[in-house]
Amino acid sequence: MRNLPHDTPLLSPASILSDSWRRSQHYGLARDDDHRPVAGHEQLGESRHRYDWIARYASPLLAQLTPQFRTRAGVLVLSDPGGMVLESTGNSGFLQKAEQLALAPGNVWSEDARGTNAIGTALALGRYCEVSGKEHFLSRHAALFCAAMPVYSPRGELAGVIDISSPASLPWQDATQLLSRAAWQIEQHWVQKQITAGQVLVQLRPQGQPELAPFTHSLIFEDGILQGANSLACRDFGLQPQDFGQRHQDSIFACAMENGALAWMRDTAYQMHIDRAQKRPGVIVPDQRPGKPAEEPTALLAPSGVNLEKTLRVVNAGIALCINGETGCGKEYLGQHLYRQSKWRSGNFVAINCAALPEHLIESELFGYMPGAFTGASSRGYAGKFREANGGMLFLDEIGDMPLALQTRLLRVLQEKRVVPLGGNSAFPVDFSLVCATHRNLVEQVERGLFREDLLYRIQEFTVEIPPLRQWQNKGLFIEQLWSELGAPVRGIRLCQSVVSYLADCPWPGNVRQLLSQLKVLLALSDNGQTVTLCDLPDLPRSAHAPLSVPPTTRTPNETACHAPCINELEAIRISQGNMSEAAKRLGISRSTLYRRLEKQRA
Repeated sequence: MRNLPHDTPLLSPASILSDSWRRSQHYGLARDDDHRPVAGHEQLGESRHRYDWIARYASPLLAQLTPQFRTRAGVLVLSDPGGMVLESTGNSGFLQKAEQLALAPGNVWSEDARGTNAIGTALALGRYCEVSGKEHFLSRHAALFCAAMPVYSPRGELAGVIDISSPASLPWQDATQLLSRAAWQIEQHWVQKQITAGQVLVQLRPQGQPELAPFTHSLIFEDGILQGANSLACRDFGLQPQDFGQRHQDSIFACAMENGALAWMRDTAYQMHIDRAQKRPGVIVPDQRPGKPAEEPTALLAPSGVNLEKTLRVVNAGIALCINGETGCGKEYLGQHLYRQSKWRSGNFVAINCAALPEHLIESELFGYMPGAFTGASSRGYAGKFREANGGMLFLDEIGDMPLALQTRLLRVLQEKRVVPLGGNSAFPVDFSLVCATHRNLVEQVERGLFREDLLYRIQEFTVEIPPLRQWQNKGLFIEQLWSELGAPVRGIRLCQSVVSYLADCPWPGNVRQLLSQLKVLLALSDNGQTVTLCDLPDLPRSAHAPLSVPPTTRTPNETACHAPCINELEAIRISQGNMSEAAKRLGISRSTLYRRLEKQRA
């Protein structure tokens, strides 16, 4: 092994950073290298879609942490398991410099690409890592202080890292505590959202502390078999990814007792919930969790009118399912729900948007390729989505936009259950549940010659129609459950009933996606412990603001002006087509006064 260069920071021989420097040299990097690996826009989009834990489980946390960056130089960076930056946010003054230092989305910070750095080294080690100033292998990063904490999925797999980067002259002294808590919150939220009917959640936490006390150990069991856990539980119980879906809880706790792994419970006064009826460790049934309504998790989809039980039986039988519905109505959400409930859940849920990928990439993404199959192909090859989904569920979104040439190959795979990667001669057997989704009328597509009729019959063995959100029943309950899913209870933020009623009356042409986006905005603008009233609602897009019960006006501007002096609040809103600011002007009052009057009328 070569000696380290003379300007290596003074670290002990056993230091993890010294080992990382040696690995950096082994990768062929030099201190003065100026190569800056950046992923293309398409690759960034695919990685964001594949590693959607950031959008699903980290968004509430990002909104919570953002205020800390207003007065401190630094950025919060989230990456995928390959070290690609997927999101970065923080101090506006430092963000511009951060982009110059390659901390913007798309930049790759794996250890083999940039040498010793917090993101790449934390991924290499699978543990927290700090790298400051000249401890970075590449000289051009010496101006940075970086600290990174890995984030793990509920199946024990490395999902990426959350990182704080700041000027080396202004390091974040509390980075360890902040990132540890942040990673735990993300994992805890992720674990709790995986629980399905029939599963139980084991929680081990400090004596006398509430359920959301920091650093609770969480495990999910179904019929006694391990289905999920956060990284703290994986670490202290010695769990590996291959244990999920296989290990029984009796074996897990027995081995932990024998090996002394549960000593931390005695030393730090931890407690477990006990299900007295079964005498088993620690169970919280999903519909009994504090702060949650008594309905089962399927209640979130129930207002759509979809027969979930019948649809799940179809999926378990291996019948191809096609989900139809307007854009944004929750087709992928339904697919993920069916996957978590089905017999296919021990495999992967692999989703691909056929409309989002360029035509020349769809074939390699679905079928994979052999090493050197084409210019730019990875030297290691790529298995492809079909093989990745083997034993699990393949979700093909916007199937109606798949090119005709690919439809032929897809049909062959579905018939033969075998995949031949690009540049290969051997076929690989595959077995997965196929769920497709589209907002198009596929029968019309067939008539226009844009979709193969034989493929239509193969993917539409059973069809589910998700109606648009405006036709759903119990939208108020649905809104409250979405609000809870976004993490509002963690921050103590609630919606008053008048807000829920008002939002339920809006038509939401963008369906669940539009509603969800507006709820995220509302949550980001709310303070911890706040009760959100009508006065707190931001201006929504006019199309979303107009209540369903108020038809668009047909009056001319002159007619409107003549009637303005004698109209009431609801009439003003109707004339203004739901634009609250405009309605307030017509009444000669402020928007907040208008909201207060409406709230009194609803009371």
